[in-house]
Amino acid sequence: MRKFLVVLLILLVALVVAADVGGRSFAQSAVARQLAQQLQMAEEPTVEIEGWAFLPQVFGGEYSEIRITADTATLNGVTLEQIDATAAGVRAPLADMLDQPSVVAGQLDGSAVVPYSYFNAYLPEGITITTENGQPRITGELALPELGLSTSVNAGGEFGVDGDTLSFTPDDIQVDGVPGDVSGLVSGSLTFSAQAPALPFGLAVTDMEPTSTGLRITGTGSDVPLMGADAA
Repeated sequence: MRKFLVVLLILLVALVVAADVGGRSFAQSAVARQLAQQLQMAEEPTVEIEGWAFLPQVFGGEYSEIRITADTATLNGVTLEQIDATAAGVRAPLADMLDQPSVVAGQLDGSAVVPYSYFNAYLPEGITITTENGQPRITGELALPELGLSTSVNAGGEFGVDGDTLSFTPDDIQVDGVPGDVSGLVSGSLTFSAQAPALPFGLAVTDMEPTSTGLRITGTGSDVPLMGADAA
């Protein structure tokens, strides 16, 4: 009898574990499909529901942490890359999920890379921003109407952030074929400010960091709808 009970217990544990694993996988896939539609992703993101056990979180209606990563997403016509977000204290009451799915993150921190090509629209015609040794560089042929000529330009620069406004200040300016010192004139032409593109889930911009492919913008938010009528 004891042996039978032991075997039965093992089978029950195996069933619970299988249900937990299967339920977690199903929920992750469902969230990934929904997010792919909301954020206009060409491919579904990777969604990972953390926590040692899934089913207790389902019945409790709160999830400790959900990690979301994606290669690209399009918001307001701007394609963002390398999306990475971590949602904590995620509320998803089971009753609501069965009726009208609603998922809200108590705290959401995330980041996305804005390709440098996005900033070309803020530069003079003929000038583009690329990278050199992993750092942003501005290159091209710059017209100087004040002098009635143009010059080849190669310059570095630094990005800054103030609220949702990004700024770029050039440095290490190199010009060719221009008599005299025109660095001040060139610097003024290459300095610009731009509104930061909207981040996924409406996160408020908190920081930025240049990378080899673009500007990584970091944001945060509280009580952020991930799924449902109010989701961004």
